Amino acid sequence: MWAHLEDAHIPSQPHAMDHVRVHIRMLAEGLRERDCLEVRGQVLRSLVAAPGSLTGRYPRGNTGRARVPATQPMPVRPEF
Repeated sequence: MWAHLEDAHIPSQPHAMDHVRVHIRMLAEGLRERDCLEVRGQVLRSLVAAPGSLTGRYPRGNTGRARVPATQPMPVRPEF
């Protein structure tokens, strides 16, 4: 499931509502797995996703997981 969510996160970043939607789904998955680190990270990311998208201030290519720093850009795979 996480691989699909990470793949959905990358193209969602420039689109505020889609970006938030992906983080909410990541939050739900973290809750389902009872992963406290992921839940905390996704709550924060859900709050900042829309402003980041609207201002263009998001780390391109970042997979959106809590174990990855929220401001760390990552290489974008060619399919994105």
